[in-house]
Amino acid sequence: MKYFRTLMLAMVSVLIFTLSLISPAVADNSFIDLISSTKIYFSHIATTDGWQTEVAVLNPTASSASGTLTPYNADGYPVSQAIPITLPAHGRYQAEVGRTFSAAWNIAYIVLTSETFGLKGYSKFYTGGVRASIMASGPKNDGLFTKIDHAGWTGIAFVNSAPETANITLSAYNDAGGVVAVNSMQVLSGVKVVMPVEQIFTQSLAGATYVGYHSDQGVVGFFLNGSGDGAMLDGSQAL
Repeated sequence: MKYFRTLMLAMVSVLIFTLSLISPAVADNSFIDLISSTKIYFSHIATTDGWQTEVAVLNPTASSASGTLTPYNADGYPVSQAIPITLPAHGRYQAEVGRTFSAAWNIAYIVLTSETFGLKGYSKFYTGGVRASIMASGPKNDGLFTKIDHAGWTGIAFVNSAPETANITLSAYNDAGGVVAVNSMQVLSGVKVVMPVEQIFTQSLAGATYVGYHSDQGVVGFFLNGSGDGAMLDGSQAL
């Protein structure tokens, strides 16, 4: 077993070193960026009912980078043509979705595809004095939605990035680590679903404080918390 661990560490080191030679656009933390892929999802876009959304892409590498931003509707179909972007080393790109993409009212999420590892981004959606930001992220099989807001509301969303239907099991936990509720759901390929947390579970969520999930396909998840009076909004990608 000790020999196997040593061999695996050596293989990973060789892979990272080799890629650093052939791809100078790899970001500083090469291993983390390699396993997070070169495709990231801006999983929430809002451009109707007075809402606006800003998306931004950052290039933390020492080389220039290019990519495409492709908008999709909630059924997983492209809404309009992809927009090419180019960033200098350590550069930043920012755009308002409603002014940059046609048919912006129909955009549910945007995918950034690039040959450069490690690009970062976020979407910021706002109306009046209320705003929230969610980091762009890659698909995961396991994740955590870190807070259920019982004083206001909590919404949970998934984008299925896989070519097959995702079978997702969700578990609600209390602060002591006890399982309060469990349920499962299916999300078709490319589809985005958004649901209040109370509609996901058939059991009572009394005492539940966060939700974990496992999916047999890579999915992108995020959650939003809001107050009943509409004065507060925050959110995060699944951790």
